[in-house]
Amino acid sequence: MTRAGRDEHLPPSERMVAFTDAAVAIALTLLVLPLVDIVPEAAHSGEPASAVIRGNLPAIGSFLLSFAVIARFWTVHHRLFGYDHRLTRTLVQLNLLWVLTIAILPFPTEMLASFSAARGFVVSFYLVVLLVCSASLTAMTTLMHRTAVIDDADEGVPESFVIGSLASTTTILVAFVVVLIAPQVGPWAFFILLADRIVEPVIRRLRGDRAPRAEGRTGAT
Repeated sequence: MTRAGRDEHLPPSERMVAFTDAAVAIALTLLVLPLVDIVPEAAHSGEPASAVIRGNLPAIGSFLLSFAVIARFWTVHHRLFGYDHRLTRTLVQLNLLWVLTIAILPFPTEMLASFSAARGFVVSFYLVVLLVCSASLTAMTTLMHRTAVIDDADEGVPESFVIGSLASTTTILVAFVVVLIAPQVGPWAFFILLADRIVEPVIRRLRGDRAPRAEGRTGAT
């Protein structure tokens, strides 16, 4: 049986999207569990309620960072699968890789809150997870865009969406390289992720697309 024939027997993509949404919801829940565990421990030791907040600012900050990151990735994923697409085995495999990175993210999040003395390594590890997550999402975006062009779909993934996804992946790669070169930068490297709007025009020119953005910001972070 040919690859095209095998792809025809795949279930509707709604099942994959539902599974993905469930995995994202579980990952978001796991993010907050370490904070929940702090409360009874503090109450048992007689600490005031305000001390729970003041004494755990790194953990709270890491939680908010990862919540925002996952929420942004999920939003882009949700928009991506709103376009016309054809489910393929490659697309399913890329989506599973993306789900894997989302499921892993609570792990480096906890490390980010707990290992202040090794911020260079921890931030690098966190950015590697984000890089794989964004790269897999970009690969899905590119694949769905090319498939839509081949199938001549009117509502397929537009070029502007691909450019936005490539820009987000590029900024994460830049942040990762910066931390490798200068580990002392630490969490400040996360601010580089906000530069995807600056990178988008460069990606657009490299792809030969001179049209203005019509879809708005589509990056993953």
